[in-house]
Amino acid sequence: MPNQMVDQSYLITGLDCPACAERVVHRMEKENWVKECNIDYGAGKLYLTSEQRPIEEIDKIVSSVEEAFHVAPIPERTGKRVAWDKGMWIKLARALSAFLISAVSTFVTMGVLGDSIDATIIYGVLLPINLVAWLIAAYDVAWRFIKNVIHLRNIFDEAFLMSIASLGAFLLPLIEVDPMSYFDAVMVVALYQLGELFDIVASRKSHNAIVDAVNLKSETATRLGSKGLETVKPEELEVGDVVMVKVGEAFPSDGVIIAGEGNVDVSSLTGEFIPVYRKKGDEVLSGTTLKSGALTVKISKPYSSSTLARIMTLVENSGRGKSKAEKFISVFSKYYTPVVVLLAALVTLIPPLFLGINSGEVWTEWVRVGLSFLVIACPCAIVLSVPLAYFAGIGLASKHGLVVKGTPYFDKLLGIKTVVSDKTGTLTYGDFQVTSWHLKNLDKHAFMHYLKCAESRSAHPIAKAIIGDAHDANELAEKQEGYEEIAGHGIKTSYEGHEILAGNHKLMEQFGISPDPVSEKGTIVHLSVDGVYEGYVVLNDVVRKESKKMVDGLHKMGIEVKLFTGDQAKNAEEVGANLGLDDVKAGLLPEEKSELLKAEIAKTPNGVAYIGDGINDAPSIALSDVGVAMGGIGSDSSISSADLVIMNDDPSRLVTGIDIARKARFRAISIIVIGLLIKATIMIVSAVLGDAFPMWVAVLSDTGLTVLMVLYAYSLLYAKAK
Repeated sequence: MPNQMVDQSYLITGLDCPACAERVVHRMEKENWVKECNIDYGAGKLYLTSEQRPIEEIDKIVSSVEEAFHVAPIPERTGKRVAWDKGMWIKLARALSAFLISAVSTFVTMGVLGDSIDATIIYGVLLPINLVAWLIAAYDVAWRFIKNVIHLRNIFDEAFLMSIASLGAFLLPLIEVDPMSYFDAVMVVALYQLGELFDIVASRKSHNAIVDAVNLKSETATRLGSKGLETVKPEELEVGDVVMVKVGEAFPSDGVIIAGEGNVDVSSLTGEFIPVYRKKGDEVLSGTTLKSGALTVKISKPYSSSTLARIMTLVENSGRGKSKAEKFISVFSKYYTPVVVLLAALVTLIPPLFLGINSGEVWTEWVRVGLSFLVIACPCAIVLSVPLAYFAGIGLASKHGLVVKGTPYFDKLLGIKTVVSDKTGTLTYGDFQVTSWHLKNLDKHAFMHYLKCAESRSAHPIAKAIIGDAHDANELAEKQEGYEEIAGHGIKTSYEGHEILAGNHKLMEQFGISPDPVSEKGTIVHLSVDGVYEGYVVLNDVVRKESKKMVDGLHKMGIEVKLFTGDQAKNAEEVGANLGLDDVKAGLLPEEKSELLKAEIAKTPNGVAYIGDGINDAPSIALSDVGVAMGGIGSDSSISSADLVIMNDDPSRLVTGIDIARKARFRAISIIVIGLLIKATIMIVSAVLGDAFPMWVAVLSDTGLTVLMVLYAYSLLYAKAK
């Protein structure tokens, strides 16, 4: 029996380009105990779905690809990645030193000697100096190329392209005396190293900015202990600890307010920028920030299980899977570079056969074009930017109160054709509310006073809706006499000498009272005081104002919306009519709901999403192609069972999620198409200009493209979403 596959995550260090990450992935997937391997280059994390193996064994395999590559456990508090480290400063110094040595030696010599410069000076002086400069800048690139050739692995990578291009430039003076060729050779590797530095810094800074967008983690907490106030890390807090939170501070973990009141900024979790009022007895969540007041909070969860920690884990682990565009790039890059190498060889060899096979000038021109092709071919701009676009989409979704469990779910969101929704707690608030009053003799205040009095001892949901947050409920309950709850009918009680009846029409008729006829839909509660009928109230589970926005938004996208609910048909049909739903199925048992959902999935493979409250609807959420959970705040079950979690109970955020998925896909495709078009254009320009197109300009063009593509991908984090 095969060992069980488990998900494992590690930090991976030493990677200096996206292609290096792909080499590690390919090597790991050769192991028969590895089912899937992914690397989030920006986050510096390696994800495995495999049999359990010691980290030492995994590190040995990773370092066999490159000695500098290593894995390590992910610390509990990962924090941000360092944008610049010691190795990067060294690489920067090497590139700049090489440039200065080559530039000074070349241009001083040419300036002093001018046209009198000869082969002796070029080969005897400039060649050795520029070779030293080249080795300073390129020794690691050349060594990587040599090892790849020796081990016959991934030969056609950036190391190959830059090594051949720069060494080829050193050989050009053998065909035609030109001291600038040495400068080109050094500039190729120096600019390549600077481009790699930019790749790393841009990727790390982009990752940090995206994580910062959803991370309001408190660095410290003020705990009230036996010795008074003490400053501790959130990870040191235990359930039951009491912490003090002042204005501007983030809550270190989830807890309950035991003293104080104030306004709390919950935008980091829900995307809502209007602070919410919190008082004694209310729950507060890690990552939210106190905007006014002062609170004393009793910790209810350790930091590792807190809402923010779970969300951050989901966001940071979103690189575990790959979107279709990312998978395309991974496969594309395997064939792209060899094809360009072949094209460079053909461009180098074929034109001189027709334009002058014996002409050194012709050969020099087309060798330069071929070498420029190799330089331009570097795919880093595309390979780096496409995953970054999707990761920025994850960050943008988080800013809008959406937790997407990985980039593959963006593709699934784009394939949705039908959304099936639950009613109670999803399209409606899930709480009864008084929606209308029909009074006889009493005014509204007196009517509700007697009604609250009758319901003050009941635990029924209807009673709770009527009582609301009345501060005198306990006092009303204590003053009653002869309280009697008549099952299925209502309540009979006495209060301050008045006999009160509150319930349905059967209760009224039982005591000889004739209630008014009712035509409204909803739950009806009649009231009589001292045998006199005083009227009735209507209670309904109110439809969320955002539900209509969700339905209209999905319809504009060409997506059907259907309601499957266990509620009564009349209530479900009313909701369906108000919202303009495409189909309503009511009175369903859980197994009936599952069967209907299976039928929908059979009609529309890979195109059915289910949105529910994340607890009662967990089976349907798990069954659908895309499971969407409402009530995400503080709900462990919703986060574990759903693919998309809506943190603020706003169903219209599903439309936002689909819109962000479309934006991420558009950016990824744009990066691929525009990147390839620009590279093709630069290749054509280099072929047309020939000698007039220096190779270092090709490198600079590729680096500039990387800058533009990274910024374009990263800008999604600040885009507007529906």
